[in-house]
Amino acid sequence: MSIRPVWMPEPPGGGTGAPEIFAGGAGTVRRAIVIGNGCAGAENQCLGLVRALGLADRLTLYRITRPIGGINKWLHFLPISLHKIVDQILRHIFSNTTFAPLFQGKMLAPYPVHNVQSFGLSSVLEADTKKIVTVVHDTFEKEGLAIVVACGRDTISYASSVRFLAPDNVFVIQIQHPRYRLDRFDLVVTPRHDYYALTAKGQQEIPRLFRTWITPREPPGPNVVLTAGALHQADSATLRIAATNWHDELAPLTKPLVVVNIGGPTRNCNYGVDLAKQLVSSLHKVLKTCGSVRISFSRRTPQKNLTRT
Repeated sequence: MSIRPVWMPEPPGGGTGAPEIFAGGAGTVRRAIVIGNGCAGAENQCLGLVRALGLADRLTLYRITRPIGGINKWLHFLPISLHKIVDQILRHIFSNTTFAPLFQGKMLAPYPVHNVQSFGLSSVLEADTKKIVTVVHDTFEKEGLAIVVACGRDTISYASSVRFLAPDNVFVIQIQHPRYRLDRFDLVVTPRHDYYALTAKGQQEIPRLFRTWITPREPPGPNVVLTAGALHQADSATLRIAATNWHDELAPLTKPLVVVNIGGPTRNCNYGVDLAKQLVSSLHKVLKTCGSVRISFSRRTPQKNLTRT
């Protein structure tokens, strides 16, 4: 199966106006709604798409928050709606007992979003399907169709519900493969590697027994857009600004320059101090064959690993 990546256009000059992707009658779209899950990697994909569509200054960001604290860290495998119900039940039962610290969770309140300052946003709204539907419906006559962009497992039910309840007022785009029922969305944007199991090479490498467990199980339909990788906000304008900001610090360094980006532990790579020490040792060896090394940490990098690195 031949898969052709789709490249998104650069944002219009100054970040305003309608780009060419809206040619053909969709130019009436003047606003966007982003449904995020609090993960920078997921939300940046939504914001990158909105930026490419020229709607960076006409967006509203809603965020889905899960209960945290106590036993909630073990309940993240549940669908978010069920997780909230379980949390409320446990808090009600154990609120006045000695077990309260174990079972009690706390809902996150809206808070500043540091990764979207370029869009002029200082806070986000708590995601609520009914409120989103009410807003797009009540403002449709004045504002027109709203593009709803969502990314992440927890956002799937919200985005699909918004489309179900207000099909004439929204155009819903789900980023990352939603696993099943792609017809719940107007458009699904997903990396082409999600379909690797269906390619000739993938079928040679992946045993038939495991293919049924790998998403997706059928070729992309007409409402699926395949990309070469994850969407992002790093367009040419952003890169030029970053090059200017970092020039004085990086230009004098001996070349070649090796940059190491370190994120936070995940379920599949729950690294700790030992791995940080191994990384430091490896970087010392690299210094013998390169000019300079610089390390960049994410907000999820544990403090104990920062000090070791």
